[in-house]
Amino acid sequence: MGLDLLDTPVRLTWDFPDDATGQQGPSLPAVAEAVMDAGVFFVTLQGRPLLHPALKEVLEILGGGCQLLLTCCGSHAEMTRLAQLSPAGVQLLLNITSFAQDAGKIDLSHLLNVVLELREIGYEPHIAFTPLRGNLNNIPALLSFCVEHKILRFKLSNAHIGDSFHDYSAEQLPRWQDLEAFRETWKNFIESGGPLPEMEIHDLFLWEIMTPGQKQNRTEYGGCQAGNSLSHVDCHGVVHPCAAWPQPLGCLPGQSLEEIWNSSERFAVCEAIAQRPEGCHECSDLDICFGGCRGLARNLNRSAGERDLMCSGPR
Repeated sequence: MGLDLLDTPVRLTWDFPDDATGQQGPSLPAVAEAVMDAGVFFVTLQGRPLLHPALKEVLEILGGGCQLLLTCCGSHAEMTRLAQLSPAGVQLLLNITSFAQDAGKIDLSHLLNVVLELREIGYEPHIAFTPLRGNLNNIPALLSFCVEHKILRFKLSNAHIGDSFHDYSAEQLPRWQDLEAFRETWKNFIESGGPLPEMEIHDLFLWEIMTPGQKQNRTEYGGCQAGNSLSHVDCHGVVHPCAAWPQPLGCLPGQSLEEIWNSSERFAVCEAIAQRPEGCHECSDLDICFGGCRGLARNLNRSAGERDLMCSGPR
């Protein structure tokens, strides 16, 4: 389960602070410069970055050399700010995880209003949705919505844990029992036929259910990339292996990403990933999943030998 180690990450998620966090704006462009200096290819600004006054300067810095995903949660304040920015060079990611009503059902009429408003000001959003125990059954309706309203891409995002769970807690993250219940829902949906949008599914076990018989399309997957091709920066500039693996490795802009990626803390993460999880012994599919999401397993599933939360056991 060895990895080809990289000198710097290829993809980076950044918990961009909103104006309420108290972090001063001038430090954010410095963090952006450090990301650019490392040659990161893909950067996703998470949280509610549109609410921070330093966003425009950060976008100008990052837009000079990487592909940008800008997260929006659909609030009026975010829409107002978007109308003041240029959509050129930025892909908007509409995070609708918080759109669920009290019963866990997504308000599709509200979602449509948000999409139409975004289009009116020049943005063609992709949709992001974090699978949770109480919202999995929304996925078929959301996919149908995307097809009907010509949303080109639907992303089932990875979980985010650490000092902020955003709009959910660790207890709300799906376990394998939840996936088994969803399997029947998905079977009924897919048997009804109809097209699907382009889907990006982070979790392997959810991907297996939603795309049966397509293992060849995951041949590029070589295991957990936390602390290797993937990195996460929290709202204080602290670098972690991944949003699902909260473990400080260093801090931007006081250190460079190259320095952090050459640190003993980072190499320790890579060594941990290279080890077979105790809960995966005797599993014949280990060369397919490589232990799944190692960050969530390490932090939330030690009692099961650090097996992926969505895995029912060795096969």
